[in-house]
Amino acid sequence: MISIGLSAQLDSNLIHRLDAMVTADQQCRGIVRAIRNGQSDTISIDQANSQMRKTDSLHGIQLKAIFDQYGFVGYDLAGKAGSHHFWMLVQHQDQHVDFQLAVLEKMKVAAENGNASFQDYAYLIDRIKVNQGQPQIYGTQLTLNEDSTSYTPKPVIAPDQLNTRRATAGLPPIEFYIKAMNKRHFGTIKKE
Repeated sequence: MISIGLSAQLDSNLIHRLDAMVTADQQCRGIVRAIRNGQSDTISIDQANSQMRKTDSLHGIQLKAIFDQYGFVGYDLAGKAGSHHFWMLVQHQDQHVDFQLAVLEKMKVAAENGNASFQDYAYLIDRIKVNQGQPQIYGTQLTLNEDSTSYTPKPVIAPDQLNTRRATAGLPPIEFYIKAMNKRHFGTIKKE
């Protein structure tokens, strides 16, 4: 892996733009999570999901323009946080799998050259695989189990080798990831 030194000239306008988009993105998703957890009843889940879809749609237009101008937004352009923000917003473009695939192609090169997170790359490739109805590679995309008491990975290739693949991508074992996601979404770690 070749390491790229960070440029002293990061694009501060792009960084601020991505920060604002992520703030809106996470606000929408936080409201949906709060409603699902019974922590909010000011709007319905349908209204919250509708607002989230609108936000994602508006962001999609902006992300495509950014991608057309810069390609994948790597560390050298927006720092680690800015690159992560670009990736996160692309993750939420599930209605535009072709766009996600185009970003993934450029992101792979950036990650191989040390200019992007390989962990983020693993999440994006899994997201795309799931969006295409294929088994994922790293087990990053989860769903609730049958009784909705815990998360479980959506279908993965060679499940017996999942933790080995996760380790090569710098991801924790799947059991740890599931516990962390249960804590995030349910507020406590579910008993096994």
